[in-house]
Amino acid sequence: MGRPAVAAAAAGSVASDPVRVGGLAPVCRVLLALGLGAATMTPFVSSAAADPAPDPIAEAKQNLEDARQQANDAAARFSDAESSYDELGNKIAVLQEKIAAGEARREDLRAIAQRRAVAAYKSQGSNLGAVFDAKTPEQSMRSAALLDRANAADNDVIAQLAALNAQLTAQRDQLTEDQRNQSAARDRLGAERELLDAKVAQAYQALLDLQAKAAADAAAARALNPPVINGMVCPLPGAAFTDDFGAPRAGHRHEGIDMFAPMGTAELAVVSGNVTYGDGGAGGMGAYIEGDNGVTFVYYHLSEYVGAPRHVNPGEVVGKVGQTGDATAPHLHFEMRPGGRTAAPVDPYPTLREIC
Repeated sequence: MGRPAVAAAAAGSVASDPVRVGGLAPVCRVLLALGLGAATMTPFVSSAAADPAPDPIAEAKQNLEDARQQANDAAARFSDAESSYDELGNKIAVLQEKIAAGEARREDLRAIAQRRAVAAYKSQGSNLGAVFDAKTPEQSMRSAALLDRANAADNDVIAQLAALNAQLTAQRDQLTEDQRNQSAARDRLGAERELLDAKVAQAYQALLDLQAKAAADAAAARALNPPVINGMVCPLPGAAFTDDFGAPRAGHRHEGIDMFAPMGTAELAVVSGNVTYGDGGAGGMGAYIEGDNGVTFVYYHLSEYVGAPRHVNPGEVVGKVGQTGDATAPHLHFEMRPGGRTAAPVDPYPTLREIC
């Protein structure tokens, strides 16, 4: 209620004094200009305060996380393509065995049918004579029954041969289709391998970039060291992997997890224990850590052994990524076998997700 009256009084005072009105005009213009200037400057100051300088290490960490996710997705696609290819290969091998067995059986049936046809031709007259020359009705019936049984056996062989020929035709058609599908699966596997190589290289470069930016920051550098979680260290930090344990492989099921990284990347001891080296057959060059925790950890497809058999601590380098043995890309095939090297393997994926 008081504010309108004060405003009206002020207006009346100003209007009654022309000199004061003219004197106030420049002041008002200055105040207006200052007000507008303050209004335009305030957002600029607020914006500057709201947008701190970017943290290069945080940015590099985000780039690494994005690159690793893309590499993991590529690893999943590659593993799926590899499983499809190997599953078709297993199917083709079984079908080829069936066809070989069927062809062998067909040759046996043909030989039996041929022998019986020759024997029937040679003994046709004597068989009929045995029926007609029988001395008693009982002998005649017995001879006729023998002839019927022989004819039935011949007919059964012929029926089996016909059915087997039809089965072999269907199996060969299926084999042709499976081989065509496997060829397409091989092409897909090659394309997924190219994508995987590119994404793994990008992820590894992102890791190197982060390491370079963190080199001057002691805290960040310490954070990059492989952390020890429940006494364990990631065997291949920065690797791309998916849960392919139990996936189809040529003649067997996958007994570990494939971890993809560039050729020559260092592989680390996952736990403390005794490491030995040796040929792993299809696994190529292998390292085996008999963990102090009672679990054996298997590393396959190495390109190089690092050091001699010895007792190692978590994080110690034991080998380098390779493609030896039956491998379709550079990677570490990693297994966990509680109870010893010959014990049944368990899926390492939950453990790797926790420590990598």
